[in-house]
Amino acid sequence: MIQKKIRVILLMFATMNNLKTNLISFPTKNYFYDNEHLVKENVYNGMMNRFIYEKKLGRCFRAILNRAWFSFLTGIYYDSSFSKRSIKNFVSKYNIDMSECEKNIDEFKTFNEFFTRTLKPGSRQIDQTINVLISPADSKLFVIENITKQTKFEIKNLNFDLIKFFKSEELANKFEGGALLVFRLAPYDYHHFHFPFDAKILNMQVINGIYDSVNPVAYKAGYLPLIENERHLTILKSDIFGEVAFVSVGAMCVGKIVENYQENKNYKKGDDAGYFAFGGSTVAMMFKKDQLKIDERFLKHSKEGYETKIRFGERVGVKI
Repeated sequence: MIQKKIRVILLMFATMNNLKTNLISFPTKNYFYDNEHLVKENVYNGMMNRFIYEKKLGRCFRAILNRAWFSFLTGIYYDSSFSKRSIKNFVSKYNIDMSECEKNIDEFKTFNEFFTRTLKPGSRQIDQTINVLISPADSKLFVIENITKQTKFEIKNLNFDLIKFFKSEELANKFEGGALLVFRLAPYDYHHFHFPFDAKILNMQVINGIYDSVNPVAYKAGYLPLIENERHLTILKSDIFGEVAFVSVGAMCVGKIVENYQENKNYKKGDDAGYFAFGGSTVAMMFKKDQLKIDERFLKHSKEGYETKIRFGERVGVKI
């Protein structure tokens, strides 16, 4: 009887230690690292986000605003000529460098045409080192190593459900213990995403969901857009990194996610993979265990609970 009690106590301690090991910080404040300097983000519709996610009345509106039909209607407006009048004010407010764009600001006929703008060749320097992983987008990067079925976020002890993320127990088992990289695109960012390495498309699927904001305020309020929002899951095959999950995550007011690739075709590092229509959005990548060594600065900042500013083409890590 005494031995049985001792075994139970030891099991409890082991479980608590396991949970502690997998308890991670996640960005809940609108600050990020830019060249080792902590910077406050100029959040698009910041007051509205705080109202929706921090106030009781606002949470009632959230139940309307995070639905697909609302994002669809928002997309209709931003595809209309009426939305063009918002472009110049948006560019001024968020200090967008229009000299990088292929089109002049007056050439855009709608806000969504501006939002999905393309850049001039050479605007981004791509690290072509064969064993280097590059950022697929202009974004804020947060990384989590050793994702398991017991991984929890410190904020409200939220469980990161791998099976729900993939909507597949088989994929969850395959990627358990690997690294998750979250690239959050703010509305003012260049909204195309690119291939982070040479890859073949093995499989594509759409996982239906809602359209919560991907801003840190949503996580702080206890929501997990990464596993609750609509997302497009693509399995990439790389000669360097093996199989990698590449996930485009929709967000509040995102009209659509467009992919410029097809199954069973090969693509080169840096090729345009697709884009998000209006709204903030996220690209998440998951690597299998012992495939990727993430650069130290991203690990350090993420352990502190902060994202790091990064641009498409910049190095994220290297093959182990």
